[in-house]
Amino acid sequence: MGKFFEKYKGILLFMFVYWCICFVMLFKEASFLYVMLSWNVLLAVLPLFFVEKAEMTLEQRKIGWSIFWVILWLLFFPNSVYMVTDFIHISNDKFMWLIEVEMYSADTGVVYSNEIMVWVKLLVIGIGFFFAILVGLESFYIFEQNIREKYSMIICYLAILVVALLTGLGVYIGRFLRFNSWDILFSPMQLLKQVAGIDGFAVQFIITFTIYVIGSYTLYRTFKKQSVLRI
Repeated sequence: MGKFFEKYKGILLFMFVYWCICFVMLFKEASFLYVMLSWNVLLAVLPLFFVEKAEMTLEQRKIGWSIFWVILWLLFFPNSVYMVTDFIHISNDKFMWLIEVEMYSADTGVVYSNEIMVWVKLLVIGIGFFFAILVGLESFYIFEQNIREKYSMIICYLAILVVALLTGLGVYIGRFLRFNSWDILFSPMQLLKQVAGIDGFAVQFIITFTIYVIGSYTLYRTFKKQSVLRI
């Protein structure tokens, strides 16, 4: 635990600052949204902790413990991608609207909101999402590097695809079925019953998010490699 805090103290400090921002927003707007955002950011950091533990136990040749931590990582990784769906909470906020203008007027008729808290809410959600997905993709990168060292490229790419697919499923379960990562342990039958009844939209949603995860990770991996080359 101490090594994790030392290695990622900057990330943990940012998370604490984000919590403080959410607390101020909670006091300002009295909206449970900011409690939820704080919680989601914490859940997004857990996969990084789990994959670090998996890597450490793997180096110590504690295979059983390594598998245990990888399973936890896989269960919690979707939380880092899930935060993109929090943008739905701005759906009732009005950022712009149209007004009637005279013909040939230089005015476009577009009016943007000058309610600052509407824009602040958007930015708070955006920062939380940006933080969560970066932390999550870093954990994904660590996972991939360990797979790459021990298995073939085909196995590595297959693992990426499976993780992305399960992440899409996890996001759907969290957003639409309203289950949490730990419900697979505490409410497995209810969860399986709900998953068994998914419809065509669910399949489309899962495939879309699978592509989104692969695309996001590919972009992250590209930037990661470029930064390493420059060093």
